[in-house]
Amino acid sequence: MSNTEYSEDIYERLANVLDSLPQGFPRTESGVEIKLIKMAFTPEEVSLACQMSRTSETAAEIAERLGLEVAHATALLEGLIPRKLVRLDAIGGASYPGMAPTVQGVKKYRLGAFMVGWYEANMRILGKEFAELFEQYVIEGGGERILAPRPGVMNVVPVRGSLKPELMKTIEPHLDIDAHFRRHERFLVLPCVCKREKELLGQHDYHTPMKRCGFIGLPPQTPLGENVLDREEANKLFYALEEMGHVHNAVYGFVMDAEPPQFVGTCNCCRCCCGILANHQIPQASNYRVVKDYDKCSSCGSCVERCPTYAHTESDVRSDGKPVYDRTKCIGCGVCVIGCNPGALELEPVSAEEWFHTPTSINEWEGMRLQNMAAEKPSL
Repeated sequence: MSNTEYSEDIYERLANVLDSLPQGFPRTESGVEIKLIKMAFTPEEVSLACQMSRTSETAAEIAERLGLEVAHATALLEGLIPRKLVRLDAIGGASYPGMAPTVQGVKKYRLGAFMVGWYEANMRILGKEFAELFEQYVIEGGGERILAPRPGVMNVVPVRGSLKPELMKTIEPHLDIDAHFRRHERFLVLPCVCKREKELLGQHDYHTPMKRCGFIGLPPQTPLGENVLDREEANKLFYALEEMGHVHNAVYGFVMDAEPPQFVGTCNCCRCCCGILANHQIPQASNYRVVKDYDKCSSCGSCVERCPTYAHTESDVRSDGKPVYDRTKCIGCGVCVIGCNPGALELEPVSAEEWFHTPTSINEWEGMRLQNMAAEKPSL
């Protein structure tokens, strides 16, 4: 079938199906999201994907339902996995840029999300026009409406050394980053997609590292390379990013893909590049907030410099000249805590009323997310 024989309806249908996923793909008045789809995928790929959902199916089942040859359907599905419009729904089925997924048993496919998903994959391979379209999509509210519903697409994990060890052991063991580094010998570390976007738009900040996201554990036999580091090098880079003030903004799937739920990787965000932090939006916070002891504060300004959400400020000072801390802006990342030499700052658990239950399975996350999205979804 030629490109001209495909109906424009397939793009609208795919956009609507993507918006029905728990991650969401909000529609805009301008329809810029359709331009994003058209730039990233061929009409044939869109025609296939728009008839999929979050229900897992084998290639044979999809082929029969769509009237395609199994081999052709399989080729289309496999070709979409690296670009994340299709994902494998099986243990061991994760797919990362430059690495082929390995799956045990029968492969089953489901529709992949826009964010975190095919937006990030395509930003790494497409150019300035794609970045500009995404920027327009964010300005028109698409990004905010994806990130706002709880549980978030991403959530903050406190940096190492900022949280009392007993809190991780007894309350939220999935926050134990060191345990993740002990479990693996090889780690996948990728270029930051947000920094890549800024680079394409001519807003690149050369003071922060490009390679800083993922840190996903790999099999020990994985060959070392540009994006595959051994434990020592990965740990060294991770510590350096923490010292520089990067926020661990973990995808919930990172926690829930493991059994039991555990930390398995994270984006490392700065307020220079991160689309959330740079636009002064508040990501889903951790279950902890900073408590400040003004008696110990030396007015060094480290907290003001390091805080990604400007919860500490010197523009509003106390009568003693010490920077003021605004708890309502705190996301519980702990970046300021590890940089406070006088020890005036520490993370404490939020109240029972503020505490947010971290989903312990993909099914639980999707159920909670869909319920909250339905309650919050605006009408155009």
